[in-house]
Amino acid sequence: MDVSSPLAGAPAVAAAKATSVSQGAGSGSSGAATAAAVTGAKDTLSLSPLAASLKGPSLDLFNKLKQNERTLLSGLVDSGKITGDDVNNALMGSLKMARSTAFMNGGRMFESQNRGLFARAATVTADEMLKATGDTLARRKELVAQLGELDKNGQGGSADYSEILRALSGVEPGAGTDQPSAEPHGNSRATAHLRQTRIISPYIMKLGDPFFIRSGEEEAARNKLKEAGVSLSSLTDAARGMGEDDVAGIVQEQASHLAEIMRRNGG
Repeated sequence: MDVSSPLAGAPAVAAAKATSVSQGAGSGSSGAATAAAVTGAKDTLSLSPLAASLKGPSLDLFNKLKQNERTLLSGLVDSGKITGDDVNNALMGSLKMARSTAFMNGGRMFESQNRGLFARAATVTADEMLKATGDTLARRKELVAQLGELDKNGQGGSADYSEILRALSGVEPGAGTDQPSAEPHGNSRATAHLRQTRIISPYIMKLGDPFFIRSGEEEAARNKLKEAGVSLSSLTDAARGMGEDDVAGIVQEQASHLAEIMRRNGG
């Protein structure tokens, strides 16, 4: 059974339904054949053990994998070496890793690009913080789009690709050089006391947040896939864009909340 993608039968189902409706009741035998085709496609989709196991974000991530990666996972499930639940949990774990990386690196970039704000944290306004947040998120979105273009053109291992990855890590040449000096994360002596008294970064992660932290089940599933010959880095790479999008939504919410607090306090 070909289950290289759990959604492989879905377009065929939709197309068959449209054809059946347009032909009307005047094509009895043709309508019956169409109905049989629809039923067959549904059966193939519903009987796939992998398709039945993938849910929500894990399914979205599976569909972002390359064809050969999807085929490998499907084959491993069909062979019994791993289960559909293993794939679902491993994909979810990879997405959480991507979210965590995006959050930490985004926070580093925010501080690297806004050293001047951290040097005068006590006087930063809500509008300044919101603009800085928007600039950081826009820059990260731009970098991820550039990676996608390079991947599409077969330049995944190029020097340009590596340079963009370095920029995504929060370290860009000349970032913040026109502003008062401060180390990434605001750890310089000049800003340490300000960071303790006033928060101006929306990149605040709650300890143990399950949105970012992998469960034991998810970690075990990733190890099981690795033992079966699956490249975990390919899963993490595919999850990068989703992770950045998820984090952008959280950071925007936290920035709005932080802005309300700052305005209430006269900032």
